[in-house]
Amino acid sequence: MSIRISSSCHKEWRRRAKKLRRKRIRQQAARKRDEEEAAEEEKKLKDPTYLTWLAEQRALELFQEEEDELRHKADHQMWLDREKEAQQHFREQQETLEKFQAERMRKNILIRQEYKAEQERRKRLREEQKRIEEERRRMYEVLMEQIELYIAGKGDLPAELLETANTNPERPECPFFTKTGACRFGDQCSRNHSRPNISCIIIIPNFYTHILLEQYRRTEYGGDSALEYDEREMEEDFLEFYEDVLPEFELFGTIENFFVCRNREPHLRGNVYVEYKSKRDAIKAYRKFQGRYYGGKQLNVGFRNIESWSTAICGI
Repeated sequence: MSIRISSSCHKEWRRRAKKLRRKRIRQQAARKRDEEEAAEEEKKLKDPTYLTWLAEQRALELFQEEEDELRHKADHQMWLDREKEAQQHFREQQETLEKFQAERMRKNILIRQEYKAEQERRKRLREEQKRIEEERRRMYEVLMEQIELYIAGKGDLPAELLETANTNPERPECPFFTKTGACRFGDQCSRNHSRPNISCIIIIPNFYTHILLEQYRRTEYGGDSALEYDEREMEEDFLEFYEDVLPEFELFGTIENFFVCRNREPHLRGNVYVEYKSKRDAIKAYRKFQGRYYGGKQLNVGFRNIESWSTAICGI
């Protein structure tokens, strides 16, 4: 056992000895190399050509350093210029953005103000319209009460009903409307149509209808014009109409004149004129027949002033 331990220690010693020997050899080789390099360098330093080469190398290094420094400064200046330009561009963009945002905010504020003003204007308009409607409704109710009192003989005729409505006050009177209370051009006539708010005479346009009166319109619009009716049939139909409607009108007062227009012109065809002895009776009839349906057609009653029935009949 002791022999094996001694052999192991010897091997370790030999390994360390070899390692130290190799180290000394490397150190000696390094010292020798350094000495040789130092001798070589000392020899070169004594050589004018080498010294010239060293000087040139140093000059080249200095030149390269200066070139690098100049390039570095130039690159740095270019970076500064680009940075300055970028900062300026950024500031301009920010200013543009701020101006855009400020303008958009100004427009939004203006839009909100205009919208608010418009809403307030509409509100005031609605309130004004409501007030006007309420006033009209109140005046209408008062007028209706006055009319009812007038119809019942307990009051005078309201002053509002004594006024006349005009379509073209500045224009001359339409002679045909003045004579017949109707005009082919209606309210589009270039002359004035004066309509009384109340009168002893009421008109119901196109109240009476018959096929002979309609044939003109059928022919005008390309309808069947071959149908023919004789005058006797029309007279019989008119008598039925007369006996049907006249008693209805007589319920409201004494009738001075009752005319039915046989003219085939659209604005005169079948017009019925009823003249009462008093305006009170005419108002009663108007109130009864306005908006009423007869023969499937809604009636539209109005008041008229007919100065001369003979002139009107000639005009019709």
